[in-house]
Amino acid sequence: MEINGPLKIGVIDAPDSPGWELQVSFTDEFKSASLEEQGRIFQAYVDELVEGIEALPEGDRNRDGMAIVYQLCSQMLPYIREGQIALEESMMVEIGQNQAVSITDFLNG
Repeated sequence: MEINGPLKIGVIDAPDSPGWELQVSFTDEFKSASLEEQGRIFQAYVDELVEGIEALPEGDRNRDGMAIVYQLCSQMLPYIREGQIALEESMMVEIGQNQAVSITDFLNG
């Protein structure tokens, strides 16, 4: 299942840690939108993730990958709406190795 949104997400093996890292950045189109439009776009993305999660059966690795992205995005949403995240910078988020498999499956859809 492919869900296009305002984020670019990469999975990086982190040899110095027990898991992996997500490298999260924002698309140029999202960065150039007005603050109000960014809030609307990001909310629509979160809603689309919820729909995608609900459409897949428990245990599906795409569902698990979407759930990881949903957790991150739902926590970021209020800060996006308020313009409190530096959209020009990439964020690094540590995840466990088993989560990396799920997120990779989802991203490579």
